[in-house]
Amino acid sequence: MSHKLLSHHHGIRTWVGYDADTATTIVTNTADIQGLVDRNTALQNDQDLTRGKDSRHVASIPVHVLAELEKMWKAQDIDPRTGMKKFLNDPDMRVFRTGLGRV
Repeated sequence: MSHKLLSHHHGIRTWVGYDADTATTIVTNTADIQGLVDRNTALQNDQDLTRGKDSRHVASIPVHVLAELEKMWKAQDIDPRTGMKKFLNDPDMRVFRTGLGRV
């Protein structure tokens, strides 16, 4: 199966492919988030930058990821605050965290 680039807007590439064996069209979105991951890692290592007097910067998440999370939570009838807390506390999603510890 080959994929063809359908669109490229604001750093998000949308690819479309067709699997003839299963008669399935596959749409995939990709984005290079390495810069964001590097910045979040730097912030994790310097906690003074993420703490304010009355608030704390806990994460930086790409907009397209937030949109997908919101769709998923709505479909599963999950409260967005609960879903975000679970997402940010997942060890596999640590790349989006700017601080250490739990939310």
